[in-house]
Amino acid sequence: MKLIPDAAPDDEQELEIIAACRQGDRMAFRTLYERHYRRVHRTALCLGTPTAELEDVTQEVFTTAFSKLDRFQGGHFGHWLHRVCANVVTDHHRRRRVRDTVRKLFRIGEENEVAGGPGPEVAAQRAQAQAQVAQILSRMRPKQREVFALFELEGLSGEEISERVGCPVNTVWTRLHHARLAFVKIGQKRGYVETEGSAA
Repeated sequence: MKLIPDAAPDDEQELEIIAACRQGDRMAFRTLYERHYRRVHRTALCLGTPTAELEDVTQEVFTTAFSKLDRFQGGHFGHWLHRVCANVVTDHHRRRRVRDTVRKLFRIGEENEVAGGPGPEVAAQRAQAQAQVAQILSRMRPKQREVFALFELEGLSGEEISERVGCPVNTVWTRLHHARLAFVKIGQKRGYVETEGSAA
């Protein structure tokens, strides 16, 4: 892909490109993407995005930014895009922490199991871990708890959850976002979820 150098502040041409994007011009979207791809990719990496997730995160940043272009009120577009990138990366870190915690709590001792099933100690650890998850879930708002359980614990897709709970898919993602925030916050208060920056 041929990338255009990062745009300078108050670039009138870029403001015209952004205006065209708001009108749905596909070529304008591509131009804006090419101008800022390298910067977003580098920023996501510097903010701690694992290499394996880097491309997906970069694409999500642009998808998010393009869907929120109406919120850009002028100034340096690169600075605004940086904030979007930081928010997306933070959300990815949070998702990973939630999933790692759930996986850890529900699979304690799994690697040590034998064909006859888990031993008494592992079974007790797992029961305790599941009780901890239940305690966190019990403190969450019902609608958030519902989508969290369906997505993170049962593995349903957004569309499947939408059909089951009777709300739009976008509402599912909004509830899931807030549910993850709540899961981490409650889990940290109870000592079940590691705080930011804690050793793995």
